[in-house]
Amino acid sequence: MQWLSSIIAGLLLAVETSVDFFVPCFIAVILDVLSAFFLGRRVHAKYPDKSDGKFKSEYKWRILATMIIAWLCIILASYVDINVRHSDDGLAVRFAVAVFLFYELWSCLENWSSENDKPIAKAMQRIMVNKAERHLNVPLSDILMPGDKGTSEQPLNSKEDG
Repeated sequence: MQWLSSIIAGLLLAVETSVDFFVPCFIAVILDVLSAFFLGRRVHAKYPDKSDGKFKSEYKWRILATMIIAWLCIILASYVDINVRHSDDGLAVRFAVAVFLFYELWSCLENWSSENDKPIAKAMQRIMVNKAERHLNVPLSDILMPGDKGTSEQPLNSKEDG
């Protein structure tokens, strides 16, 4: 009984120190899921025969894995702060949370800019991934017509560039 209570107390202590840092990560994942949902709706509006615009159940495993990875990174960063740095300022934890929040913000911006006709979204599409392919389950190059953007452009390393 003492062995079991020690394990439970240790797990509770590990989880308890990370809850305050996990909440912003959880909210960021929820915002990412919402932005992906709205992207799916935009893709469905643009290609109604290719996309159903619904949230698919296989995505829940990606979300769950993302949440587990975020929580484990926060717990590990807390142990780095305490056992490696011998400090309680939470620098490693704050760094881990900042990296995760940047990753989620980037994902939200990719979702927002994909299949969006606003000028700022078009500018963002030059440096971000178009996530519409994930909602269509086929590459965009298979859907676009010959005159559409993306199929008629020359590669950057062509000989005509000089």
